[in-house]
This record gives sequence, structure tokens and C-alpha cells, in this order.
Amino acid sequence: MLDSFRTNMRSLALGIVIVIGFIFAFSGTGTMFLTGNSGDAAVVVGGEIVREIDVLRSISRQKQRILSENEGLDPSVLDDSLIRPSAVEQLISRQLLVQASGDRRMTVSPREVDQYILAIESFQTNGVFDQDLYKFAISNQGYTSSEFKQQVKNDMLIQQLVQGLTDTAFTTDGELAALAAVTEQQRNYYYLTVPADEIRSSITLSEAQVNEFYEANKASYQTEPKVSVDYIELSSDLLADPTLITEELVTARFEEEILSRDMAESRQAAHILLEDPTDELVAEIQAKLDEGQDFARLASEYSADFGSAETGGDLGYTSGDTFPEEFEKALKSLSVGSVSNPVKTDSGTHFIKLLDIQQQSFVLAEETPRIRRDLMMEATTDTLVAKLELLKELSFNAESLAEVAEDVGLEMVTSEAFTQAGGEGITAIPSVIRAAFSAEVVEDKFASEVIDLGSDRYVVVKLNEYYEARQQELAEVRDLLEVTYTQQLVEKTLADKGAALAARVEAGETIEIVAKSEGLDWQVGMSMTRRSRDVNSEINAKMFSLPVPKGDSFVQTFSTSSGDLIVSSLVKVTPGDVSVLSNSEKASLASATLSINGNRDIQAFEAMVRADTEIVQ
Repeated sequence: MLDSFRTNMRSLALGIVIVIGFIFAFSGTGTMFLTGNSGDAAVVVGGEIVREIDVLRSISRQKQRILSENEGLDPSVLDDSLIRPSAVEQLISRQLLVQASGDRRMTVSPREVDQYILAIESFQTNGVFDQDLYKFAISNQGYTSSEFKQQVKNDMLIQQLVQGLTDTAFTTDGELAALAAVTEQQRNYYYLTVPADEIRSSITLSEAQVNEFYEANKASYQTEPKVSVDYIELSSDLLADPTLITEELVTARFEEEILSRDMAESRQAAHILLEDPTDELVAEIQAKLDEGQDFARLASEYSADFGSAETGGDLGYTSGDTFPEEFEKALKSLSVGSVSNPVKTDSGTHFIKLLDIQQQSFVLAEETPRIRRDLMMEATTDTLVAKLELLKELSFNAESLAEVAEDVGLEMVTSEAFTQAGGEGITAIPSVIRAAFSAEVVEDKFASEVIDLGSDRYVVVKLNEYYEARQQELAEVRDLLEVTYTQQLVEKTLADKGAALAARVEAGETIEIVAKSEGLDWQVGMSMTRRSRDVNSEINAKMFSLPVPKGDSFVQTFSTSSGDLIVSSLVKVTPGDVSVLSNSEKASLASATLSINGNRDIQAFEAMVRADTEIVQ
């Protein structure tokens, strides 16, 4: 019992990144309605089952990350089958680390888990933990409270393990010197620029050249095969009819829910714990409390519970079953802000203060939007299932999807023609593209199987028209052809000129002499570092990728992103010297080295654990 009061209550939120993340918890993309049997085993790691629903959640999170990093990306192009392998791999790695932490007897107490959850801002209203918000958020992800707490516990165990591995990483003076020799390296080089635009502007193609190039490259100027398809889409959104959900239905559901609603109060407690106090010590503290001295300061000064003492004795919230019976009974008798008389438990003697009371609210006006969504989902689910079965039955061997659409009560749409690269909207989805170009649809002229697009969205497609690949006439492709041919001529001219200029430099002429003789711009970089900004950054990066010269110089030609040709001469490479770095620079370098070593240790550790663990997919 004493351990429960001595648990360190310091905010574990600092530095801990929960793998399951809360970035998706309020994004409106909950996984409650993910398809698939949540009990199905997707993979077994060391005898522990990773459920299919966990894989689907991971896929959903990866989709949200991709969409957040690529603004404007059409969500329909994110095919679950492409994301699934990495999602499964992440879950396997996670399970390996959880098991490894257990094997090493790492622990996280329920109190630490609760305290972490209480500190999450996404679960707070006006800075205070909101039980309703918490329950809504985790249920929106398909978690029960116990499942969610287990996820948090696992993540904290992983963090312990990772922290232990990285804390053992170290760096030697030799490693610092070796890293500095590379990162702080200096280079001297010269280069000249042969501009592509000047060559391009000097090229004029004759009619004979255009015709000759077209004839020689006809195979490059053919259209791709295209298809136009008829399709029927079925989804919950298409079936939703807000007029079906009346105020009477909402009220009735609210009254049903309130009967089973847990309306228990949650009390926030703080305490001063005395393990074996003398009567004089108890009286001393009681007197100071009676004088009105600050409870938090007294907790910091007297409490034997060092963890909570640092936070003014704060123990967090309880619904009546967290602390010993005597403690809970005394807490329940208090009003907010009041302090109990001394209370004895197996852990010692407590002065208990009630900091806050939260009474869960359940108000019709607040719950109406959610109840409407629930009722709409329920109303459409049965209809969706019925229409889906009918769509599968009627589209099989159907001569026309128009009749199927009419019988099912849906709309048939004809797409614009698209290639195997995809079109727009539904024809951009990989599974739809594959079906549209399948032999079953193109050659046999059958309707496709009903395709599950995820998130209760389905589609069936049938060929409307197939457009064969054809040879394009010169007039159709002339503009593109001239651009292509001109670019080829530019590149050949640059390559020939660059080779000739580089040969002169290799023969002993300097970049400066060669450039001036040809009327070209040239530049010099002296004592350049990887971070130098007084020269072209693209060229500087390239110069640092070149090998150390074996002789007087290393001559290299390369093209820039703009198409210009560079003839360069690397003449000197000076290794970086760690001794000339400032203390802050050395500290930064040491931190980078530790990070590299730590990451290497984590990867090696996981590989070792993986090799000793049976994984069944």
C-alpha cells in the first residue's frame, strides 16, 4: 500500500512520445467503424497476438500523417494494401520492445499511467481533465478505457527501454575527432559554368531535322490505351438522409443512454503523508494548517511521499476506489478546499485535502450531435448491408449497370477516359484502375467484382469504351518533339564542350585561364565548409561529394538542376580539427555522436530480440 503513495508523480509527459499518438484522436477520422473482425490475429509475435483492428488503426494513422504532410493530396489514392506492410512492421517492432521490457522486469504503475492521461491537454477543458471528453475520444478510436490504458502503459515501457539503451551510449575523443574531421572539413575548389540557355537559344531546327527525328522515334509518340467505365458507388454518406433522424428519436436515445450512464463523481486529492509520526509532529502540522498556512508548501516540507510532495501533495483524481478505504471515506466527507483531520492507513498518517470535484455532465443539447451521428450510422448500416448484397448479386454477369443502378436505387456514372496512370476522383484509386484494365472487364466485358474501398465505401465498374493505343501524327506532337529534340542537342553540345574544357584543365591549364579564353563565368571557393553560404549551395554540396584528390587536383564535370554544365577542379581538402571548435560546437558534435550511437544500439537490440522471437504472419 505504501508503494501506491510513494509512486513518483512527476509529469512523465516530458520527453515521452506515445506511439499510438493523439494527433488522430480529434481529427474526425476515428477508427470505430473500421471494417474487419477486431478479434482476428494479423500477426503473432512471441506468442502475443497483434489484432487485425490494431493493423487497421495503424494504417489509418499513417494515412493521416501522409495527408497532413501533403496538403491537397486526394485521400482516395492512399491504397491500404500499399501502407499495410509498413504498418504491420511497426506493430511487430512495438510488440518486440514491449516484450523485451517485460523480460527485463521494467514496470509502470497504474498511478503513473493515470497521471500521464490526466496531463494530456487533448483530454482537458479549460485546463482540467474532462472525463466525458476522454471517453468520447478513446471510444471514437474503438478503445475501451482499459485497452487505452494498456496502450499507454506499453508505450511508457518502450520509452523506459529506449531511454535505458540510449543512456548507455557514449562517445570517445577519437569518435569526436573522426566526426569533426568530416563535418568540419574545408575544401578549396574552382569551377566554370557553361550556360545551357545560351546553347538552347542558338539552336534552330529545320523541317528536315524535325521529320527525321519523328520518323526515328515514332514509337515514343503513341497514345496510351484508355478506358471509360460505367460505375456504381455505394457508401454510408450516399445513403445518409438527415430527415430520418427526428428530435423524438434523439430524445428517446438520450433517455436510454442516461439510464446506463456512469455519473459518479471524481475527486482530486492531495495529502501530506507521515510514515511513523510522533504526536508532537502531527500536532505541529495540524497547528500550521489551522493557522491557514499553504497546504502545498507544507506537503513539500513534511510529506514522506516524495513524488507527490513535489507537486504540492497532488495525487490526482479518484472515483472512490483508488485509495485505501479510510482515505476515500475521509476524502468524501470534505468540501472543496478543506483539509481532514489526521487519517491513518497502512501507509501511515495522512492530512488529506480535497482540491476539486468533477461531476460528469450529460446534457441533451451537448449530446445531440453525437446521437444524431450514431443514429444515422445505425440507420444506414442495415440499408448499406442490404444494398451491398443486392449490388453484388445483380452486377454479376449484368449486361448493363444502368439497370442494376435502378434496381438497387443508386446512380450509375460514366467516367472520363483515363489511362493506367489513373484519372480523377474514383478513377484515381489504384484498386479501381486495376479492375478497369483487368482482362475480366476489358476483354470479357464483365462487370468487376464489387470493390471495397474502405470506410464503408464500395464500387463496381463495367467497361463503357476502350480506346486502343494509336500512332500520333507529327502535327499532334510537334511542339513536344521540338522541345525534346532541342534538349537532346543541348545536352550533347554541353557534354562535348564540357569534355573538351575538362581535358584542358587536366592537361594543366587553370579553370580561370580556360574560362576567360571561352568567355565563361568562373568562381573560386577557398576554405569552404559544408555550411558555407557565400557560394552556390548546390555546387558546394557536389564539391563535398567528390573524392579527395590523389594528385594536384580532381577534375569533374556535372550538371546543375537548371541544366547548366559545371567544369570543376577540387585542389585541396583539409580535415576538420576538433580542437579549434568552441565548447558549444563540441557539445553539439558530441550530442550528434551520442544520437548516432544510441540509434545504432536500439536497432541492434531490436534485431537481436527479433532473431530470438518467433513471428507468425
